[in-house]
Parts: sequence; C-alpha cells; structure tokens
Amino acid sequence: MPVPPRSLGGPGFDLVEGARSTIERNRMLEPRDKVLVAVSGGPDSTCLLDVLWRLAAPLEVELEIAHVDHGLSERSEAVATRVGTEAARNGFEVHLIRAPDLGGPNLQARAREFRYGFLEAIAEQIGARRLATGHTLDDRVETTLARLVHGAGTEGLAGIRPVEGKRIRPLIDQRRHQTRSYCEEVGLAFEDDPANDDPRFERAVVRTRLVAAIEEEWGEGAVRAVARSSEHLREDADALSELAARLYSELAAPADDGVSFPKPALQALPRGLQRRLLESAVGRLRDRAGGIEAALDGIAFGRTDVRYAVAGGIEIEITSGEVRIRGKSTEDPEG
Repeated sequence: MPVPPRSLGGPGFDLVEGARSTIERNRMLEPRDKVLVAVSGGPDSTCLLDVLWRLAAPLEVELEIAHVDHGLSERSEAVATRVGTEAARNGFEVHLIRAPDLGGPNLQARAREFRYGFLEAIAEQIGARRLATGHTLDDRVETTLARLVHGAGTEGLAGIRPVEGKRIRPLIDQRRHQTRSYCEEVGLAFEDDPANDDPRFERAVVRTRLVAAIEEEWGEGAVRAVARSSEHLREDADALSELAARLYSELAAPADDGVSFPKPALQALPRGLQRRLLESAVGRLRDRAGGIEAALDGIAFGRTDVRYAVAGGIEIEITSGEVRIRGKSTEDPEG
C-alpha cells in the first residue's frame, strides 16, 4: 500500500522546521529523490524517520527503510521485529538483515563497517540517491573531541559532515535530547542502545565524561560552540583540499613507481599545503610512524639524499631537486 502523507503541523513542529532548514541549507535533497532511511530503533533514527515522513510530501521525496540487527543485545531481535512491523504497517518498503557474529576486537568498528556496507548495497539496489542517518549535533561534537584526542588534522576535526557522498544527516543541527523529546511528544516508541553508555567504548567515554563535563561547566551553548568550530574547520578543510588538488595537478609528475614534486616549488609552500600534497601522493593510509611529518621536517631543514618510511611500504625520498614518493600509483590523488 502507498505510504500515507503526514501533516507538517502539530507536536514536534519546531524540530521538523529545523531539519527542513538543515536539508535546504546543505542541499541534501532534490524533488523525486528516493531516500533510504537507516532506522536502528533508537530515539535519533526514530525521530529522523518521522521527520522525513512529515517532509516527504512538501519536498517531493520517496522514502524506504533499512534496519540492521547486529545481535549485540538481548533486545536486538525484538527491536528489529518492531521496526520492521511498524514500518510495513505504515506502508514503507523495509529492508532488514541480521549481522553475522561480530565477536572479537574493534567490535563497534566492524559493526559500523557491516552496517554501512549493507546500507550502501541496498541504496544501490533500489536506486536511492540519498542515505539518511540520524546523526545529531552531539555526534558531531563527540567525533571532533575523539579525533582531537588522537591528534587529527583539520579534515578529521571537522567531524561528521552534513553531506558525505550519498549520506545525509538532516538532524545534524539538533541536540540528542531534542530527538528524544520529539519522540516522547509525538508518541513514538524507541529503544535505547546500552552500548551508548558502555565505558568499554571510546565514544561512550567521550559522551558521558567529556561532553557532559563541558555542558555542566559552561552550559549547552558551549557544546554548540564546539559544533560551530567543527563547521568552520570543515569549511577551511574544503578550501585547503581544493587548493591542494590544484597544486597537485600542477606539480606532481610520474616518477619511478610513484610521483615526484619539484623540491623548490614544494619548499615555497606553507607546511600545511606540503602535508596535503604528500598525503595525496601517499593515499589513504594511517601513518602511525610519522614518516610524512619527518619528511616535512627534512624539507624544512633542506636535507638531501634522505628517505623516510611511510605506512604501506611507501617511501618518501628527498634529493637535491625533487621529493619523490615511491611505491605509490601514479594515478590521481585519492580524494
């Protein structure tokens, strides 16, 4: 049966309008888009689905629902059943899957990888141009703080983006307590994930200790200020990435199983742009050994005939006239 329209007005209208503003400001949706909505059964995604349902008619979009049962709690099967039953009762196409055994180290990372793999596959299968998730402003702040602890650069500190490829986050400007209040006000059933407060997981520690302490000491405005900072960092990161891409196309040349840059041209650039050019040449690797930073020091101090090991067997060599990255394809930099 077709999905019946939902009225824009009524309980929760302020949050609906806030989400609509976020969607329009970030150009998340276009008329006739098909949107796959990821619904976990928690308050954030439950709120997201209802908000998008109310906006579907005015925005002229079509919604389908996907749910992943990770099997990580005693209630997971019951939650999956409820999400699927309620969605089908309301006329939505529903896509459900039970994850395989995810036991072992890095549990949350592997669960996330499986979840997004499934969501991307379903989006491709049904022709959905967008994949909507229930990330909130709190998620953005938590991501920025977690990455700050690990020494991330501008790109990492920008945190969760409102739009990232197919993925959109219409609730990215809303606090987590607002999505919960919305569900309670509208009368929507939801289930809290016990992992959200489990101190074994880094995100839970950041949420319950760091963010909670910031809000307790300086108020909600401070949490929103961190989110504004991450937004400014995103804008700066995008600008630097565009500039670095132009410089890469001008300066990079194929050389011996990799690429090379003219050393004088590289030395003339600010260190931040040097780093981005080397990172583009190296690719998406976590350089835990600090080879890129060591190479940047070598460039700054005018060293010659030195080599620096980078993750993945890649090597940066500085000669009298060039900076070469060996062991890397000569294709365009990874974006």
